[in-house]
Amino acid sequence: MTSPMPSRLYFDNAATSFPKPPGVFDAMARYAADLGATNGRGAYAEAMECGRLIRECRERLCRLFHGQSAEHVVFTLNTTDALNLAIKGVVGARLAARPRDEVHVITTAMDHNSVLRPLNALSTRGVRWTCIPADPDTGLVEPDDIRRAIEDRTALVAVNHASNVSGTIQPVAAIGRVCADKGVPFLVDAAQTLGHVPVDVQEADIDLLAFPGHKGLMGPLGTGGLYIRPGVERMLATCREGGTGSGSDKDTQPATLPDRYEAGSLNAMGIVGLGAAAGYILDHGMAMIADHERHLMGLFLDAVDASGLHKTLRMLGPPTPQGRVGVFSFVHPSMPSAEIAAALERDHGILVRGGVHCAPRAHGTFGTIKGGAVRFSLGPFISAEDIRRAVAALSDVCGVVKRISRARAKA
Repeated sequence: MTSPMPSRLYFDNAATSFPKPPGVFDAMARYAADLGATNGRGAYAEAMECGRLIRECRERLCRLFHGQSAEHVVFTLNTTDALNLAIKGVVGARLAARPRDEVHVITTAMDHNSVLRPLNALSTRGVRWTCIPADPDTGLVEPDDIRRAIEDRTALVAVNHASNVSGTIQPVAAIGRVCADKGVPFLVDAAQTLGHVPVDVQEADIDLLAFPGHKGLMGPLGTGGLYIRPGVERMLATCREGGTGSGSDKDTQPATLPDRYEAGSLNAMGIVGLGAAAGYILDHGMAMIADHERHLMGLFLDAVDASGLHKTLRMLGPPTPQGRVGVFSFVHPSMPSAEIAAALERDHGILVRGGVHCAPRAHGTFGTIKGGAVRFSLGPFISAEDIRRAVAALSDVCGVVKRISRARAKA
């Protein structure tokens, strides 16, 4: 008689959050059933209501990260789209203003391919970029290293706020002060922080904030945004042009925000869902959500320690809940991360991600580029019992590997 399949338990919130808060899909269903229109494309009631809901989402997001103007929240397809707009927009504007000058960009070894690949693509156009190394134990970047790397031709500094590999939170406020002192625009990739920890763009001197709607903000896939500090749009070229529903009597892109950077019809249904998710976070309070995640991190680390897994597995990044988000990656001395992830799903119903996580330089920093790591990432609806079950499953998988290794050694 076969054993029953274990119930599924989701620990891949760094990829996309699941489940979503109550109300997100209800809001999307109401839009689909009752409105169906797109904003800015008509003066009838349904189109006007769609416009109101989209404005409401902008305003809620702006409140979440203490932005100065909701009109400077530009909706994008995802964080990758937002980062491409920020990077290529800044570089394009600099090349247009100074066509004979070399353009220099700074990023870090902890950054995601959504930053690294656009920079590699731009290098074929003569853009030079510097990658600041990170500490191989903590994953932290030194702000003074960024200060020393800035030169007259530096057009942008791009930093990953928290690593999707190690959970390491970078000192963005200190880096922001460096960039402000040097007069260089500062771009922050908040893919793993917005919705998990408080983010304040004014306090941290952030000029450009790229974020997903579907991760910590708990909205649907296909949503994201770029916040542009007022005034920074003067140094940010457009990357695509088209219909906006405004200034339709002209065949040039509008200069006003957000229309300047929002060509084509928006993902209205997704943005309505994101607005509901942002409302959920505001209602519950970002501080309370962050405190809950710190509590979960403490439970997870305590369970790993109590299980003895720390004697077998190497955990990447900070060893305490301080200075990190709820992203925990482990490396086994002999078992590939993909095999651990497969065993966790097959035998225990635990859903995690193994591999290199689209961050090759981060894994290079930790010396894990060949096999990657198996990653558990927390979400707000995970319980203490879920954590105990996940760590017990990981312990069981590692125990099986140990027993097999001993049997092979005896044979």
